[in-house]
Amino acid sequence: MNAEIAGAAWVLPLTFAALGLSAALVLIRLIRGPRAVDRVVAIDALTMIAIATIALFALATTEPMLLDAAVVLALMAFLGTAAFILLFRRRGRGPDEAVTWRDKAPVEGGTVPAASGREERR
Repeated sequence: MNAEIAGAAWVLPLTFAALGLSAALVLIRLIRGPRAVDRVVAIDALTMIAIATIALFALATTEPMLLDAAVVLALMAFLGTAAFILLFRRRGRGPDEAVTWRDKAPVEGGTVPAASGREERR
């Protein structure tokens, strides 16, 4: 792994500082919310910032094994986000969730699928 990049003496510290600033701003969103979905997105953004920090640290220290840790963290973040989606879906629609196709009014004279799979007339 070659860390000889143009301006490495000032680019790497500047990039670390920018990642730190963005992590602080995302932490504010994580704490303030106001909705659960905002907090999930903030956790996902913090994970992406952590992945970028690990990759940048791998570049700065010329240690390619750290990139494996970044890939594993990215996979874990994907699984965590998918789990949160399932959690919100099972909990039912509250003030944080979006309107589903069942909540929309049917077209006049039309039918909508029922929960049993059969169509029902409204």
